Amino acid sequence: MPRYIIKEGVLDKLFGGIFSAIGKGQAKRVIKVLKFDPVLQKLTKDADDIYDDMRDHIQKSKKNDPELRKLLKKYGY
Repeated sequence: MPRYIIKEGVLDKLFGGIFSAIGKGQAKRVIKVLKFDPVLQKLTKDADDIYDDMRDHIQKSKKNDPELRKLLKKYGY
């Protein structure tokens, strides 16, 4: 049975790529690529749902908090 050594850098790059794709709104593309792994597919969908919830919460908070509105406007949100 072969033994594989997975270095931290490889895993960091994999997860970094997945989460950056989710952050850029390309989660559907990532899910399509990972459709053969049901565990990763579910985790990716959960992360996408959390991202949507965070975005909705920020939009609601922006209406009530002038400081947050100014900060987000400063950085282009």
